[in-house]
Order: sequence, then C-alpha cells, then structure tokens
Amino acid sequence: MSYIYQLSEPQGHRCCYCGHPMIRHEHIDGFPTPRNAMTKDHFEPRVYGGPTVFENMIAACCQCNNLRGELDAFAFYNLMCKWLKRDPTLWERWYSLTRSELRTLKEQCHTVHERQLNGLAFRHIEYAFRHFHFTKRERYRTRRA
Repeated sequence: MSYIYQLSEPQGHRCCYCGHPMIRHEHIDGFPTPRNAMTKDHFEPRVYGGPTVFENMIAACCQCNNLRGELDAFAFYNLMCKWLKRDPTLWERWYSLTRSELRTLKEQCHTVHERQLNGLAFRHIEYAFRHFHFTKRERYRTRRA
C-alpha cells in the first residue's frame, strides 16, 4: 500500500485524470473497492509493452482506472477534460454516477481507443511504404542503403 501512496504524493493524493482526492484502501476479499480508492495505473498500458516499473506508474482513482482500460493516458486525460467541461455537474457527482452513465462513458472510451488504433494502423502502413520498395516482380523487396 505504501507503494501506491508514494505514487500519489507528487500529485497531492489526487487522481491524475479527474483531480478528485483519493482515499487509502486496503482490499478485502468479498467487499467492493470504493470508487475513490487509490490505485496504480500504468502510464503506458501493459498490453502494449508498458513495463511494471515505478517510472511507468501513476496514481488514479479506481473509477478512472477502470474507465481508461487500454486507452492512451493523454487521450483519456483529454477526454476527461472534455467531459468535465461539457457537463459542469459531472465533477461533483463523479463517484455517484449510475451504471448507465458509466456504461455510456466506457463506450466513448472504446470509440476513442478504436480511432487511435486506426490511426496507429495508418501510421504503420505509411512506415511500410517509406521503408519498402514495391516493384512488379519482387513485391516486398527491402530498400538497400
């Protein structure tokens, strides 16, 4: 638990995404984790090769951590800013959102994530065309320097 507490100290024990104060919570089996509990979050998701080291960790509340999923940290932060700007009451009622509201926000996160993946795929295609020479005979011949 002190590891997560150390992560949140530079942030003033506030969530890095929504800015709410977080509480220390010891997990007990059979009891749900509060939405405002401190959790560690990988800045670069583990799914995309992010290491589990102190430099790649940030402290986030349980709700933001669950909503973010595999989404890029900067993209999720910008999405949070847009949500909070669009609905000023959202910040006040962040931890008392209904399941349907959370589901809607999660769907928006998935949409942004899919768009990011499409952008990454487009960049990989551009990279391939820059680094490979395409001819009629040898379709994927590597350029020689």
